[in-house]
Amino acid sequence: MSNIITNFSAGPSALPKVVRAGIAEALSLDRQGQPSVIELSHRGPQFGLIAEELEHRLHQLLGTKQTHQLLFLQGGASLQFAQFPLNFCGHKPPAFLVTGHWGEKAFAEAKRIGPAKLALSAKASGYTEAPSDMEALTDCAYLHFTGNETIHGVQYATPPRPSPSLPIVGDLSSEFLSKPYPYAQLDGFYAGAQKNLGVAGLTVVGLSLEWLSQAQEDRHPNLPNILSYQAWIENQSMLNTPSGFAWWVAVLVLRWIESCGGLESIAKQNEKKANLLYGCIDGSDFYTNRVQSASRSVINIPFSTPDKGLDSQFVQQAEAQGLLGLKGHRAVGGLRASLYNAIDQSAVEVLVEFMREFERSHG
Repeated sequence: MSNIITNFSAGPSALPKVVRAGIAEALSLDRQGQPSVIELSHRGPQFGLIAEELEHRLHQLLGTKQTHQLLFLQGGASLQFAQFPLNFCGHKPPAFLVTGHWGEKAFAEAKRIGPAKLALSAKASGYTEAPSDMEALTDCAYLHFTGNETIHGVQYATPPRPSPSLPIVGDLSSEFLSKPYPYAQLDGFYAGAQKNLGVAGLTVVGLSLEWLSQAQEDRHPNLPNILSYQAWIENQSMLNTPSGFAWWVAVLVLRWIESCGGLESIAKQNEKKANLLYGCIDGSDFYTNRVQSASRSVINIPFSTPDKGLDSQFVQQAEAQGLLGLKGHRAVGGLRASLYNAIDQSAVEVLVEFMREFERSHG
């Protein structure tokens, strides 16, 4: 077994080694007393260059330069559960596809603000699938879906779109930048950075320019200015002091993704890692993954042993081997390995080796 420590946590996730090195170098003490990157004024020219590079590189990867407004906000993806309905549901309710824990959370938050429709729920299956067959929705502001359920390990291969005329909004947090994706076809999307774009404190929001132009009068009548997308747009995502460090780390991560060959190359690596781990699970009578094969996540892979007590032993022994973050979420229990972009193939090979040895010892 390797003694290299690997972080399989669902978030905050592992950072690419070159990014960690860049952070360490940038934050080292300067004898001249110059401010470090986390001390720069967001109104100054140095931070302005960071902001420009972040927006440019992200638009290039997403293919949204001509179609979307990008915002760099705080509050995590969970704030977007409320911010989208507050900005777009003044006259019509949003509709929701619920395929797991985070879809439930988004739907519940929208109902606190006003009427919301449940278009489809996979709860009856134990959240083991990502269905998209539903009746046509009418008189709704938009349809919200969770592209990849981090906890349940359920993922849509492509964005569900039951009606071409109905705006669609995707929570893409845990699959953001993990593969080429039709971002330009979505009317809205959002993602926390602490999975594949750096560190917590930054949330990317993408809004279709066409949808923005059509929805100016659809805001909640009591929308606070701090939650208004239009206010953030007018202030270049700096309505208040931004999380400058998180913006800068995101730039480093975007440079790294491009150095790896872009999203096409990243996707191939992620598929290879997932296939290796699923192959170990499916080839075993000891480990179980309940998600239907067509809906399995490439990024977050939950599994379990035959006994909860063995799950606990698995976590303890894995940590002793330097394999961290494998405990399942408290909502579902069991085990989970999150294979974000910065987790390399060799780390998954070590995990699979450990899993097979644990099965031989406890099976």
